[in-house]
Amino acid sequence: MVEVYARNINNHGILLNSDRFSLRCRQRAKTAEGFKTESLRFVSYKEAVKLSNKGRLFGPFDFYTISKL
Repeated sequence: MVEVYARNINNHGILLNSDRFSLRCRQRAKTAEGFKTESLRFVSYKEAVKLSNKGRLFGPFDFYTISKL
């Protein structure tokens, strides 16, 4: 299991508990129409601490997807 810090659409921080295969699938995923999905915007630990001090860090959330590869 890997803990990853990322940003959402509102620029708030999110702590995701995931594995490498789920993250890989998310970065390469396509929608039902065949369009590429937006990739995760990863954040460094130092930046996540700054977001936490401001009260803008949410989580931890479990993030697991089934890989199509």
